[in-house]
Amino acid sequence: MRRIACITAGLLTLILAAAPATASAREHPRHGAPPRGERTVQRPDLLQAFRDAGTTGTMVVRQSGRGRTVIVGNRRSRRRYLPSSTFKVPNSLIATDTGVASGAAQPYPGPNPNYELDGAPLLPGACEGDLTLQTAFTNSCIPIYQRIARAVGAERYRAAVQAMRYGNARTDGAPVDEFWLRGPFAISAREQVRFLERLRVGRLPVARRAIREVRAMLVTRREAGITVRGKTGYVFSTPQRLGWWVGSIERRGRVSTFALNLDVDRPQDLAARTTVGEQILRRLGAFG
Repeated sequence: MRRIACITAGLLTLILAAAPATASAREHPRHGAPPRGERTVQRPDLLQAFRDAGTTGTMVVRQSGRGRTVIVGNRRSRRRYLPSSTFKVPNSLIATDTGVASGAAQPYPGPNPNYELDGAPLLPGACEGDLTLQTAFTNSCIPIYQRIARAVGAERYRAAVQAMRYGNARTDGAPVDEFWLRGPFAISAREQVRFLERLRVGRLPVARRAIREVRAMLVTRREAGITVRGKTGYVFSTPQRLGWWVGSIERRGRVSTFALNLDVDRPQDLAARTTVGEQILRRLGAFG
């Protein structure tokens, strides 16, 4: 009987390890846990911003100047989801660090392919013309990053993602040019924030030049002493589609590093990634 129990337990372990990722994964209490000594503040009242937009989501904001992490939607903040285009942040780091791309100015002459979803082009027309790594990043040009992925290769990805401690680090189970779109690769909002914090302070296992290039690529606007860095993502390969917005707001030396995800059931839910995110960040004083 003992032997049968051991065999059964072993088979169960193999089955669970091989199970594909879905839109959301099991919750893990320590996913993206704040640094020791830092306060965690729960703000369930701010979930109203998602409800007002007609969707459901979570947001995690680490306020470095205040020594605290604010959680909006505690349970969901621990769930892992496909990173989709937010993986272009570590992907650009890996590409630059390995020499697959020279940096933000790396050229990708057109014409370039679009990416079809539901029988129609998903990406803006800009993705079909002359591109650089910067413009491919800004416009989420999937085929350019798929080309980069094939050049980097599965082994280098596996090593780099594990060294970066990015999500569950599961780059297996899907083709090398689709694992961030199909799974079982996945990351939680809490883990996104911890990764972006390591990027901000330069504590990632890549060259400093790669970190400088990618931090510059992340800048979406500068105004009135405020620097906004961000990257959106759209998870379209799972039954429940999902939107991401990750990045940081820097103002007078204080930084709010954030990650938001929400359910996407209608076209307007994609716009809600940034509108809901900015609403919550303003409530938290990130913009002053």
